[in-house]
Amino acid sequence: MALVISWSTIVTLRTVSSTLLILGLVLTIFRLTYRIRLRRFWVEDAWAGVAFLCGIAELVSTWTYVGIGGEGGIISFWIYSFTFPSVVWAVRQSILFSIVRIVYATQHLRRLIFCLAGLFLGLWAGLVAQKAWNYGHDTSWYRTTGKVHVFMTRPMIAFELMGDCLSDTILTVLPLRLLWSLRLPKRQKRMIFAIFSSSLIIAVVSIFRGACQIAKYRTVLAPATDFETSLSLLVCNLLVTVTFLYRIFGFAGADASGSSDDDYTTRTTTGGVFTTVELDAAESGSDEQRQSRIQSTSQGEKTVNSV
Repeated sequence: MALVISWSTIVTLRTVSSTLLILGLVLTIFRLTYRIRLRRFWVEDAWAGVAFLCGIAELVSTWTYVGIGGEGGIISFWIYSFTFPSVVWAVRQSILFSIVRIVYATQHLRRLIFCLAGLFLGLWAGLVAQKAWNYGHDTSWYRTTGKVHVFMTRPMIAFELMGDCLSDTILTVLPLRLLWSLRLPKRQKRMIFAIFSSSLIIAVVSIFRGACQIAKYRTVLAPATDFETSLSLLVCNLLVTVTFLYRIFGFAGADASGSSDDDYTTRTTTGGVFTTVELDAAESGSDEQRQSRIQSTSQGEKTVNSV
């Protein structure tokens, strides 16, 4: 039995998902502005910017596809088909490079994550290439009565599901393993643990969307795709936003620890824009060396604050 929902319900669901997407876009603007102001803009923020641009294009194409038909609907479908995976994979790259920042002092882990970034980029490019071929080599779907649409082939769906499951598993297991091994305060560990675990939500939505594609539940597929995009943008910016609130509301001082509360909301003491924080180095060495580094950092922060 086919799973079908009414057009009015689809519009309502798209309104809700578009609201969440707009919230994600606003959080991205806040994230980029805040990080630039703190001189901590890095590669993960650049990927968040890519997701932001693709998210705007997807939001516009979503409603132009709903509102118009004919050639305009075809163009909107093409834009939507490419911007959706671009948002999701740009978010995954952003999360992955945020892990690079945390483990930057560990060379073999840094190389591993750079290799994973290359893998993510290859999966993204492979999916886009398959879509371009599937939609472009046979344009008979342009003459479809009503809203134009073309389903992905089963091999394409299998490829996309494999990439989604693999990447979301990596983004859930790897950061939690690394963060658990660092000497962070318990409250901060719980916070970051919850943020990265939210990747599981995207994985569940991805699997549901893939099942809808296999069963060709077209009316359910569109809302599932919209919600996956919205949740991806929200998850992308949660780490910066929550750690910002964590500092603003004074929770950072609630933990009895001499370490910094995070590496996202502290102004850098260097003059460069592209910076990193070596948390591993802060935990290595003797007690005297660590105390010396903490004192040096405190003096540097006092100097910056006095300026």
